[in-house]
Amino acid sequence: MSSIQMQMRNLAKSSTLNSTLPGAQGSTLQNPSSLTLGNIQPLQVGNIKTLLGSSGSSVMLDDWETFSNTPYAKKYEVFETTEDILALSVTWQRLRPLISHGINNIINPGDRPTKLTDAVLFKEMIQEDRDKAERIRDYYSKKLMVITLREQRISKFRKDLSTFVHGDSKIVKEEMMPLIYRLPEFYDYDIAFDEMVRELNTRFEFPENTTAWSGTKFLKPIKKFVVKLRTSRFSEYWLKDEDNKACKIEIPIDNKLNHLWEHFFEQESVPIQGYFKHMERDGINYFHLKNWEIDFTKI
Repeated sequence: MSSIQMQMRNLAKSSTLNSTLPGAQGSTLQNPSSLTLGNIQPLQVGNIKTLLGSSGSSVMLDDWETFSNTPYAKKYEVFETTEDILALSVTWQRLRPLISHGINNIINPGDRPTKLTDAVLFKEMIQEDRDKAERIRDYYSKKLMVITLREQRISKFRKDLSTFVHGDSKIVKEEMMPLIYRLPEFYDYDIAFDEMVRELNTRFEFPENTTAWSGTKFLKPIKKFVVKLRTSRFSEYWLKDEDNKACKIEIPIDNKLNHLWEHFFEQESVPIQGYFKHMERDGINYFHLKNWEIDFTKI
């Protein structure tokens, strides 16, 4: 018989548990060491150790874990800051080109920010950074509302974005940090994109039962964006056709012939032969060129 069983048997012999419920008749103590339900105290770690013995348990309570890492439970690390965490990201975005050109107050390379919670970002923040953070929140709050009203599919990224922009600006989960770091950059892109398409025909209908058109169009260059994704980096070139419809061409940044294309992108118009795929983004229709080339016979 184990020491635990012996102690439990001794406890049972020396005590009579009176389990009569409150208000019942005939409730009397059988001996001076009797226990009632009201006498029983919650077990504490120290009580359990006394009961089990210093080495009588297969579970070491000194190593007790409060969290079990399983598919059914998640553990989050939360950051709390004295400034809006998005404003800190805006500050870092503003400082990056200044740091790279050596025209800022951060002289010591060791003081350069590497995390959104670095002290240097709090010290370098200005009111314009806070104001831009508010504009970013307002912009995406309204954009997400319109997307919801249109009953468009909501991606995981946009769900996380909604959680952040409508949440506490000074208390965030660690998993949100990558999104917050990139958000000022996404905002600058979206604002420039909105301004660009404002002058274009983006509400046209695609021919029924078709997904693309193949042929040659004279396209007029409009704007270039540099897009940095987690897995790739590319230049996004936007042009328009004779009907003022937007057309997009993507070229990897490391493409060795980029300089040649840049020359043509600076021209008044470029004859492009290719596969014009029908695309839609947040209610904006456009063509995405695939398998394209410059039609030199028309230059």
